[in-house]
Amino acid sequence: MAAAKKLRAAALKKRYGVYGHFYGIQLGGTHYDCRSVLELIAHDGTPRDIQAIQSMDPGLLVVMMNPGSSRPLDGGYEPRTVRSVDEIAKAQVLTPTRPDNTQYQIMRLMAAAGVGHARVLNLSDLREPKSPLLMRQLVRLEGVRGGEGHSLFGGGRDAAFRALAGPEGAVPVLAGWGRHRALEPLARQCLKRLAGWRIIGVRPDEGQPLYAHPSPMLQRMKDQWLDIVMRQLSGR
Repeated sequence: MAAAKKLRAAALKKRYGVYGHFYGIQLGGTHYDCRSVLELIAHDGTPRDIQAIQSMDPGLLVVMMNPGSSRPLDGGYEPRTVRSVDEIAKAQVLTPTRPDNTQYQIMRLMAAAGVGHARVLNLSDLREPKSPLLMRQLVRLEGVRGGEGHSLFGGGRDAAFRALAGPEGAVPVLAGWGRHRALEPLARQCLKRLAGWRIIGVRPDEGQPLYAHPSPMLQRMKDQWLDIVMRQLSGR
């Protein structure tokens, strides 16, 4: 674990590739930029055709709040706009993606635990980096017909969830969607859907469905988070 904590971005990018599926969707007459899944995978385990990653079973599932400012590595890449949530999975095409500090933290955990492939899902697919704006979008979508489709854990996307999550309980699920109270309805919905899985993560308040974010601002807290989650993964 000590060695994994010291791994910086340059070293991590040499070990792991990052691939995401980006799309746009119209909900309630408004266009939303989204990402449905992110794959973190060791270069030595990456198939020649990166699309084949989607059919691989990961060693770890990770559920975060939303994709934030995640974007394709190619600045000219134009994600497809779908007309309904039914088309999201059908249009799923992976593209190399720019990693961020949170994903580097997940990579450190992967390095420490010997996990070669982690699949990142989100409570919401909405690509909005500013939390206050995201919360306003979530409130707005509550009143829109079909608006719940922004979440993989609701809105008629059960088949897509099964395809991404794989066999029930086959791998542990790392919860790290943060502690914003407005997320509680989505978090409860997610945990209900994951009832057959082993959930790990730092849960500051046992009475709430909120789990600490993997990459807090202070380095010592980042290290503490890694220590706690690694102990959970190893069953200690």
